[in-house]
Amino acid sequence: MPPKKKKLKTSLNNVLNAAQKIQKEKHKQQVHEAQLAKVKQKQKVHPQHGRKPNYNKLDRVLLIGEGNFSFARSLAENYMQENTGQIIATCYDSEQVLIEKYGDEAKNNLAKLKELGVTVLFDIDGTKLHKYKDLRKNRYTRIIFNFPHAGAGIKDQDHNVRANQKLLNEFFFSAMPLLSTEGETSRFHPEGEMHVTIKTCKPYNLWDVRSLAKTTGRLAIKTTFPFHPDIYPGYEHRRTLGFKEGVSKGENAEIIKSDPKTFVVVRKSAMEADVERSKQGAIKRKKELQRQALIGKKKRKQRHLARKGESSDDDDDDDDDNFGADDYNVHI
Repeated sequence: MPPKKKKLKTSLNNVLNAAQKIQKEKHKQQVHEAQLAKVKQKQKVHPQHGRKPNYNKLDRVLLIGEGNFSFARSLAENYMQENTGQIIATCYDSEQVLIEKYGDEAKNNLAKLKELGVTVLFDIDGTKLHKYKDLRKNRYTRIIFNFPHAGAGIKDQDHNVRANQKLLNEFFFSAMPLLSTEGETSRFHPEGEMHVTIKTCKPYNLWDVRSLAKTTGRLAIKTTFPFHPDIYPGYEHRRTLGFKEGVSKGENAEIIKSDPKTFVVVRKSAMEADVERSKQGAIKRKKELQRQALIGKKKRKQRHLARKGESSDDDDDDDDDNFGADDYNVHI
């Protein structure tokens, strides 16, 4: 083929490839927008009204695996305004890598957290929490790990599940010594909890968080509840790989459609103590009901006897009033 024709053909192919690439990107964007529209419609038809978290001045909170730090910011601004200094927010990445992944949104959130007095720590491995001096000097009423993921990019589902189970198992053992104990500083001081939130669709449901906690031999699932991102204003979920415009899903679309759930994990001993207290409470309530029933029975009996006594008095009065004619005869 003559050089001119060859060059022309190459140029034409390049133009076609560029056009196909643009078309592909356009299609991706359309699909992304359609998914967002679906999520928004779902939210309108089925608005999510999750239970709002309850925090007080005794709470000390440790956040693990933060991405763009939007959850930490929302927590500080909306639920812990009076004790933001008792929040420690951590992430696995260095500050430089974090900014590369999440850009301006991370910068803005970090600046706000600093202004609010929240402690932010970088390069924190969630499976080695007990090894960090800045963390182990405190005891926490809540250790929160939202959407944990090994981020290893493993394609094989079984290997992926095992990698994430290993992550959670090591997190449990690492976080356990950092949990607060009930009554630690005052009789109102609560027992520490771990809050682990994951998606409930495949393959996340295969992680079997409940069994993982149980197999530690020292932990138990206290309760579970749906995780609704809309109760955290400003929160935007991000993957461990960062946010890519046109590829990543905004407005929490990814987690909303996967019906995420929060597992509340506590020490087994605390759970057993709660169960025992519940049993004793049930026994006490039963005894109280029996006592009230007995008091009610006695009162009813007394009322019955009182009515019976009144009836007898009425009968006696009737006999006295019914005089016959002979009762008035006077013998002269």
